[in-house]
Amino acid sequence: MPFIQCDLEVGLSDEKKRQLVERMTEVTHKAIGSAYGHINVVLREHASANLGEAGKPNRYLISKQST
Repeated sequence: MPFIQCDLEVGLSDEKKRQLVERMTEVTHKAIGSAYGHINVVLREHASANLGEAGKPNRYLISKQST
């Protein structure tokens, strides 16, 4: 029974989170054959100030997507 944890920056809409969970479940099912009902996905959201990218803190990863 796969248990997937995904850490991400706060800011995705509920619709985007729903799509992410559905896609992660689909990919896992196709990759290892687990039944959809046995695949668990947990999204853990973090404030931008708690994230870093390429050694730089406060990168605001999601907010940069719109630029």
